[in-house]
Amino acid sequence: MTAVEETRAAADPGKSIRDGSQPSVDTATRATLPQLAYADAIDAALAEMTLLPDLLETGVRRERGTGQRELFLRLEWLPGHDDMVTYAMQADGMVVEWSHLAGWSARTGADLVGWDVDELADPDVIAEAAMHAALCGLRCTCVMAPGGSDARWEHAVYLDIALVAYAERTNGVSL
Repeated sequence: MTAVEETRAAADPGKSIRDGSQPSVDTATRATLPQLAYADAIDAALAEMTLLPDLLETGVRRERGTGQRELFLRLEWLPGHDDMVTYAMQADGMVVEWSHLAGWSARTGADLVGWDVDELADPDVIAEAAMHAALCGLRCTCVMAPGGSDARWEHAVYLDIALVAYAERTNGVSL
């Protein structure tokens, strides 16, 4: 773990699964971070495309403005990453984020684009969207993966249930 990761880990209740080790997903962890299995599936889909981000983190944070707890996944390709083809991507890198409150989005520099995909989109759809963004830029209009933007993760129903339970447990509780 690098000093940056250690600092973030100390300040953030999230877990990074990018170091190659599988996090221990016990009952308490599943209750606190129900999106871990989804993060693993997205990581595997990106690995199949050999589009590995420099950082993949998952955790809980406070939503700006409301202070509401928000579960998130964050994938980051740092500036200069070999897979970032366009000049803007090379200069600024790319961040792809999921939030159980806001769904999927991507940004590079000051450019932010919400992705029109299911909130719990199939990991292959997310990996393909990230690949198109890396190759063509955030506003790429390339064709989506088979099943399109409506394709849902095969285990989405379980995460949906966990998200409802999470919302019930944390109702009115701030970080």
